[in-house]
Amino acid sequence: TFLAASRLGLPLEEGKSRQPFQCRAQHPRGIRSVQVSNPGPGSLTRLDPVLTLHPPSREDFQGPYRNSTLLCQIRGPRRPPGSAPIRWLKNGAPLRDGVTPEGPNPESSGMFVTGSRVVVTEAEWDRGDVFTCQADEEMRNTSKAMECG
Repeated sequence: TFLAASRLGLPLEEGKSRQPFQCRAQHPRGIRSVQVSNPGPGSLTRLDPVLTLHPPSREDFQGPYRNSTLLCQIRGPRRPPGSAPIRWLKNGAPLRDGVTPEGPNPESSGMFVTGSRVVVTEAEWDRGDVFTCQADEEMRNTSKAMECG
């Protein structure tokens, strides 16, 4: 099994007039093609949440404390009360020190952004420690080896 994702950006009316579309994914184990349609504007508010992890700023490491922050954000519909917060792991172990939750903050689109920051030292980053943020079943990883710098 493999997973492929693609996004076609068109104005709504143009997309409606040109549908259906064919989406084709090619993999060493085979090719799959599916027909997709633009469901219309009502579906835009029911998007699945998107989790992003922003690496630290290299410039922050130049400051007097020699540390920076990682930012993890989940963007989507408002999370229900009691939803698990964004969790952090460092090299696979739970990380609680230096974590600051943010939001949820509403956007004009009707979506919400919930975030969490964690402090990372220059030594941890240069050593190649792997930081993971998790929201529900989604996870994102970052380390110096995974970034360009």
